[in-house]
Amino acid sequence: MLWKLDRKKNVVGFSFLELLIIFVIIGIVAAIATPQLEHYKQLRYDRESKENLEKLYQACDKFWADDITTQCSIDIAKEAANGYIQSSDVVMLIPPGKETKTDFQATAKHSSSNKTYTIDEKGNIR
Repeated sequence: MLWKLDRKKNVVGFSFLELLIIFVIIGIVAAIATPQLEHYKQLRYDRESKENLEKLYQACDKFWADDITTQCSIDIAKEAANGYIQSSDVVMLIPPGKETKTDFQATAKHSSSNKTYTIDEKGNIR
């Protein structure tokens, strides 16, 4: 009769309570990590916008090597000699009258971000 009671000790696996505790812990970790993930995605979108601005400025700077009074456009920067490749998710704009080296300005906005960044004639991004 005593050997029948000892048989319960050899059962392998998790009890319902142990599984429930594991799922609760996983749920808490997921609830904490999800907002952090969104924050990192936003940082990636902003970094992509800034990188596009820097590359556009470098391409225009290369174009202005001969004459700083000529106007640099996004199409000119994309020419093979200047080497600018625009990301498909970033919208770039050079306002009219801001195309020369002395008064250059360009803006960039990622389609998944709400922030717009601007670069000036010195290459400063704000």
